Amino acid sequence: MKKILVTEDNELNLKLFVDILKYQNYDVDVATDGVIAYEKIKKNSYDLIILDIQLPKMDGFSMLKKLQEENFALPPVIIASACVMDVDKIRAKQFNVSAYITKPIDINLFIKTVKQTII
Repeated sequence: MKKILVTEDNELNLKLFVDILKYQNYDVDVATDGVIAYEKIKKNSYDLIILDIQLPKMDGFSMLKKLQEENFALPPVIIASACVMDVDKIRAKQFNVSAYITKPIDINLFIKTVKQTII
């Protein structure tokens, strides 16, 4: 079973992501801030990370930068963010993010993107 880390601080979004992924038979772990996500990524093996950009304690881009500076081999990352500005999408490409989904999410697009990314 593929294991996914969902990093999201909004309770409703977190529940939605977890419910969708569990229904699709994925093993789901969660982190509600960037520091917890960073620690979990360093300690566990994931097949995919779903990452919000705007997180408490450490934002998603700062976390990716820190892991990149440590030469940590990340699994594929899908950013799920309410930020729709092109600058954020460009910045995501600098971190080799696999996909960028805007919130509120389209559930069918979300599932399709996860399935295409987690292969």
